[in-house]
Amino acid sequence: MVKLQPTPFKLIATLTSLYLFGFVLISCGGKMSLPSSPQNVTFSAGDTTYIHLAPDWTFNNGILLSEPCDLVIGPDDLVFVADRGNRRVAVFDRAGSSISGYGIERLTDLDSIAAIGQDEKLNLFLVTGGSAIYYWNQYVNATGVQSVLDHLVVYDTTATDTLNLSFEEYGYLSTLQAGRYVVIDALFSTDPDRIDSVLGPSIFYQEPNDRARYRGVAGGPDETVYVTDLYDRVSRFKLIYHNLVVLENGQYGFTYRGEYDMDVAGPGTGMGTTTDPAGIYIQVQGSQHYIYFSQTAENFRVQKIREEGTGNFFPAFSPTTDIMQLGRFGIPKDIWVAEQYLGNNWIFVAEQDSNRISVFNPMGAFLMYAGVKDSSGVQVFDELFAPEGVAHSKGTLYVADTGNNRIVRYALSTDVENIPGE
Repeated sequence: MVKLQPTPFKLIATLTSLYLFGFVLISCGGKMSLPSSPQNVTFSAGDTTYIHLAPDWTFNNGILLSEPCDLVIGPDDLVFVADRGNRRVAVFDRAGSSISGYGIERLTDLDSIAAIGQDEKLNLFLVTGGSAIYYWNQYVNATGVQSVLDHLVVYDTTATDTLNLSFEEYGYLSTLQAGRYVVIDALFSTDPDRIDSVLGPSIFYQEPNDRARYRGVAGGPDETVYVTDLYDRVSRFKLIYHNLVVLENGQYGFTYRGEYDMDVAGPGTGMGTTTDPAGIYIQVQGSQHYIYFSQTAENFRVQKIREEGTGNFFPAFSPTTDIMQLGRFGIPKDIWVAEQYLGNNWIFVAEQDSNRISVFNPMGAFLMYAGVKDSSGVQVFDELFAPEGVAHSKGTLYVADTGNNRIVRYALSTDVENIPGE
């Protein structure tokens, strides 16, 4: 262990402000290159046409994609792909160029991977179909770590005694009794194993009784994470600040663990309940939170619920709207909402068995298909093969075309001129 000098006073001020005023959001900037020009290949339904952007993404860092099953687009426009067949997370910029370095190599040789999600702190969450949730922080990896906090030396003003506390212990006690515990020193470790444990994917949450099979994950607002569990529930977790690190740029960063908060949907076949849930997406509109999820069992296979107050959840789709029609979906594996893009808030559902993406308006009324060839008015569902993941960002629709081992991108014909860089 090494004692950093002359940081204690700066650290004390930082810790005090963190617990008095809340944690500061860590993010990184830097925009990436823009998409290549689309070819004039069309897929349509009704009067609106989707244009297939070229080229398809089939390689990442020289390796062919194999069963890409999920994808997420982060705040800095990086596209993370759950490359299931290669047991890794592949990363692209918006032009389709492979991204390497910055700790991304740590997202390889994974035991398994089922789905990924990301939050605004650039935490990447991974689930593997088992009872653990993993996370990896993009910013910490890109910046590098100098040292990891071993313990804080804290003076207890009530007991008039000195304590050695972990960062999490200090945070917990400080929230119980503000001002009682005063940091007087901090000891950091430069042990390579400690640093490596911070940089690599680590367990965010482990279900204690192994009675969970996490299938989908999404970063939520207000330091929350949502997961779908094959054991018929959709659950919410809170981010807990676990430890403190000194980054290579001299700033402080954090590690996290998850704490179970509540189930937002439990077992059942009616609206607002779930059986075999799969994909999940979280939307924030003002103070209102919406949780979208798909499920592979029968009855109301794509649902939207809203939270009113704390822990009060209600169905948010009308039972008569198209998206709630029984028999509309076979195996809807993933769902995404185009947040405020051109004011539409469209909902995209990846249908694994039907080889298509279904598109709905915010009320759940059906609009069109994507990934559909339209020949003389006849829709042919042979462009996609067993798609399992979907995402949308800035006018571009991204599809994990799992059966074809590629990422496919589309844009509405009416919006091509609005695609950045076109």
